[in-house]
Amino acid sequence: MADAKIHALIQAVNRLVVEDTGTRSLATDNQLVGRVTRSDRRRLAPLADNLDLPARLAPRPGEPDSRAEIRAALTEVVAGCAGVLEPREPVPETANKYGRARLGTAMSRAYAAFATPRLVSRLVPNGRPDDLGVFPVPTVEGDVAAARAIAVAISARNGRPEETIVTELVAAGRGAVAPAAAQMLLRSRPGFAALPAPERNALTRMVGDHLESVFESSDPQRLRAGRNPIEVMQDRQTAVGVGAGAVTGASIRATEEIQHLHRFFGQRGWPAAVEQPESVYELCERIQGAVGELTGAPESRWNGTLQEELGQAPDTTLRLTREHAMALGKLLESSAGRPLEPVDASAAREAVQVAASSYARWAVPAEYDDRHEAATQAVATRFAAIEQAVGTAFAEDNFREIVDRSLPAELADQVRRAAPPEPDREYAPAARGFAAAVDTAVGRPPGETLRQMAGEGPLRMAQVAAEALVADSAVENVERPFAHRLITDEIDKSFEELPLDDPHSHGRQTAKVAEAMAEVYGDDPGTARRESAAVDRAQAGDPLRFAPGHDPAAAAPRGATVPATAPTAGTSVTSTRAERHDRDR
Repeated sequence: MADAKIHALIQAVNRLVVEDTGTRSLATDNQLVGRVTRSDRRRLAPLADNLDLPARLAPRPGEPDSRAEIRAALTEVVAGCAGVLEPREPVPETANKYGRARLGTAMSRAYAAFATPRLVSRLVPNGRPDDLGVFPVPTVEGDVAAARAIAVAISARNGRPEETIVTELVAAGRGAVAPAAAQMLLRSRPGFAALPAPERNALTRMVGDHLESVFESSDPQRLRAGRNPIEVMQDRQTAVGVGAGAVTGASIRATEEIQHLHRFFGQRGWPAAVEQPESVYELCERIQGAVGELTGAPESRWNGTLQEELGQAPDTTLRLTREHAMALGKLLESSAGRPLEPVDASAAREAVQVAASSYARWAVPAEYDDRHEAATQAVATRFAAIEQAVGTAFAEDNFREIVDRSLPAELADQVRRAAPPEPDREYAPAARGFAAAVDTAVGRPPGETLRQMAGEGPLRMAQVAAEALVADSAVENVERPFAHRLITDEIDKSFEELPLDDPHSHGRQTAKVAEAMAEVYGDDPGTARRESAAVDRAQAGDPLRFAPGHDPAAAAPRGATVPATAPTAGTSVTSTRAERHDRDR
């Protein structure tokens, strides 16, 4: 019973942290409890037993005050909950993983030092900040002092309160503290907003990498027993210097780079600025164009119609709810000086995400025509799961680029900073796990396979991944069409099983099976041809599957181009030999 009360208390604290930061937690209830040490759970037991009236815990005259231990344990719980918040945007890769983890942990602890006294009063109805006694002014050391110094340095540059900055940095989510700090720092720099979106994003990554690299390379400063006050003060000054110096160094580098970019574009000519859309429909056209640029697929299956959402869309009409359409209208009427209310900004962000996911599902190469569309419609239900998985994953992973290409900087910034919608946890993780495993198998940069899949239409999404695996194998040229067909069928059938409890693992396992099939067909010439013929005999009379070269939809509108900003594929690596194995269904 006591354990149940403690678990309920930890979950209540987590809900308060989520509400305070306006985001969601990555951890389940059991995972949250597991992040709290046994000693802290033991110290929280008296509060859990008296949560209805915490004033009972006040000591009687002459008795020691045990509430100090409760306050310390609560602060640890708040820090732990803050450290597992879901990122608002996809977190970029980093070469400084240790530095990223140190900075994130330190900022979570800095937030807990500020927020815990405030959150305590909300644990019970009509609660007060002093229900557990007076929280002392926090004394921060080591990494926490360095993280707080970052917030103070940013505060000095943009005039916003330190506590607000710390809260927003934590609310950016796990792994995203440095990118969020970089955005805050750069928004205050003259000339940054005038830069084109790709340069702004690259500069943000550069500054975030610099902050993480400082934490990667600096010596951890921690309390050590037996130090005298002078040593404590010296270590604290060193830690503060690390944080403040990181911001100063990043600011100098950013200023130099902004000046260089302004000189460069002044000499070569500035790219056309993203103009303000005049209507919600024009904004949707912009989003469709941005998806086309990023996927390298300039055409779209979108029928050009925008309607209010009335049930499930049976065709390629873009449907938005009335709330979404109104939020986008308010967004276009807003400005940096008159920003949206948080609820409208969140609705506008969700609307952009809905439109981007739809357009990512409908992106197709230039050669796609009515003949291919008719064939696609004939078998649409069979490929609905992979279409939704790939389109949603691509839109979520490329949200920043899509917004920056569709809206002026001051409106794009409002959308990106808004609370994100609930991500797709049933389909998109499968596509993300599958595409990432293929990228690794064939030596591609992250995101390349997903980009290609999103630009081919639902019937060829799996086939472009199969072709990449076969091209990286020893399959003979004459056998490759048969290998493509068999591996494509295996991938498509696997995605038909969605949704599942663990779609990400399912996607990765699907990629491993597909890779193993390619290796078998390379090791045993003739196997792919024989197995393909056997499938033809087994599927005789099935109008939904065709032999290679006979399906007008799978016969390839080819020629999707790589956008200028997309990464190019790296050098292939030879796959290790693997015995073919059946997927564990």
